[in-house]
Parts: sequence; C-alpha cells; structure tokens
Amino acid sequence: MEKIMEVKNLRKEFKKEVAVENVCFDLTPGSIMGLLGTNGAGKTTTLKMITNLCSKDKGKIVINGVSLDANPGLALSKVGAALDSPSFYEELSAKENIEYFACLHKDSYSGQGMELLDYVGLLAQAEKKVKNFSLGMKQRLALARAMLGEPKLIILDEPANGLDPQGQISLYRMICDMAQDKKITFILSSHLLHDMEEFCTDILILDKGKSILQGKTEEILSETTNIVDCVLEETEVFENALPYFYGVSLKSRKGNQFTLKLENVNLDEFIKKIVESNLHISYLSMRKNSLQDLFFKLTGGLEQCIH
Repeated sequence: MEKIMEVKNLRKEFKKEVAVENVCFDLTPGSIMGLLGTNGAGKTTTLKMITNLCSKDKGKIVINGVSLDANPGLALSKVGAALDSPSFYEELSAKENIEYFACLHKDSYSGQGMELLDYVGLLAQAEKKVKNFSLGMKQRLALARAMLGEPKLIILDEPANGLDPQGQISLYRMICDMAQDKKITFILSSHLLHDMEEFCTDILILDKGKSILQGKTEEILSETTNIVDCVLEETEVFENALPYFYGVSLKSRKGNQFTLKLENVNLDEFIKKIVESNLHISYLSMRKNSLQDLFFKLTGGLEQCIH
C-alpha cells in the first residue's frame, strides 16, 4: 500500500537526556493519526523533527517517497503545518495574512487564500485584524495557512485548542472530509482523548519519548475489557449469590443494573453460572476499551492525566 510518510527509529537527545527514542510509524494517504502523550512525552519534539525544525540524532524520515535528509525542500514541499501557538501579523487582517503567506508558497494559486478562509469559516472576518481574533479564530486561520499549496500531509499541534464544542466538531468534520475526499493525511497532536478516539484512523501514544501503543484505532479498541454491565430480574437473589460466583466481583449497582468485573473467568462461564442459578438476564454487555482507559493504564493512571 502507498505510504505518504515513513518514520523509522527516530531519536533525539538534549543535553544527555533522551527526548525521543526509537519512534517508528507509517501513514497511508487519507489517514488521520492522533499523536498522544503526557506533557514532556516527546510529541512536540517528534513533530519538529518531522518538519525539519529540529535536527534528529538518528533515524529516517521519508515523506511522499522523498528522504528528508537527502532533499528537505522537496520532502516538505507538500507538507502543511501549524505547530505551537498560532502566530500571525497581528496588525494585518486575516485576508492580508493569508494572501501574504500564499505569495510565499510557490504551489499556491491566485485566489486560494480567500477560498481557504471561506473553507474554514472565516470569510466574514476576512477584513478583521488578527489582533482582534479569538484563539479559536486563530486556530482556524492557522489551518487555512497550513492548507496553502494543496499539501498531501498536514501536521497540527492542538488544533482544537480554544474552540468551543461546536467549533471542535466542525473542525474535526472538516479534517475528516479533507482526508476522505482529498486523501490528505493528518497528524494531530492533542490532549482530547475522546475526540482522537472518534475521529482518528490511527493512534500513536508516546511516554517518556518511547512509543508505547501504535496502530489502527479500530483494532486497538476492538479488544474487550473484563467489565460487564448486566440487568437481572432477581436483583436481591443475585447480589446474595455473588460471593459464590468464582472470579466475579461487584463494581457498582444501580437498581437492577450491575457492573461486574470478571477475573480468571470468561464471559461464557459467567453466563453459564447465571443460567445454572435460575437467574434471568434481560441485558448484558461486555465493555470495550476506550482510548482514555488505555491511555491511563499505559502512562501511569490519573496522576499523570492530561486535560
């Protein structure tokens, strides 16, 4: 399958402290990768090495079939990026800013700047000075700037920062549409775990500079947990019988709905025990992993929780 990006054995050290160690991933056209990790996990350093804003100590980066080491100009010619806090010429309008950056981009065409302002929902504010923009509006303008020249890969650092819930959904839908319709590949660094679970096709979690979880989102989350939600008719009978259910413990109960934890016993064995006890299940569901659950488990739990 065609690859838009290949990253192999990426490493970076600052003053004998390793910031990134042996990070590897591949991306295909139209994929959306969520780059996750606690503060200091190596996310920004990784993005800066990919965009050649920071030198690497070791590893290989290939973008659209071109080595970043051999030909950085060509490798990055179809890459758009918005890293750190969005920065613009504050005294200029949104229109003046986007048209200025469009002039600097050799692959931008006449009128593209205004088209992009319309695309990100800023056409009505085109004449407004950027110093009067909210952070959310600046994030939209940063996305428009990253789209100049029709890139094949767009890298965004916390793109939903400063957006209200409606704005976040609108932004992610926009990204999904571009990925699906234009086959643009995205790398999104974010702290919004639920959003990344819902919109990203791929996930990469870094912890202390190392990759601790990577792959297709659907495959990562397909594994079930050992938590079961069930509704039983004979609630009091079941609760009294629970101590005799080997490997089953009660996590919580609300009315006739029980949340149970299965340890050293599988779901089939649990259901068989229910039937043998002449109890009647009206609802049963095995919970699946959430990205948040996995993140907390892999990075050390809530004490290292990010927003």
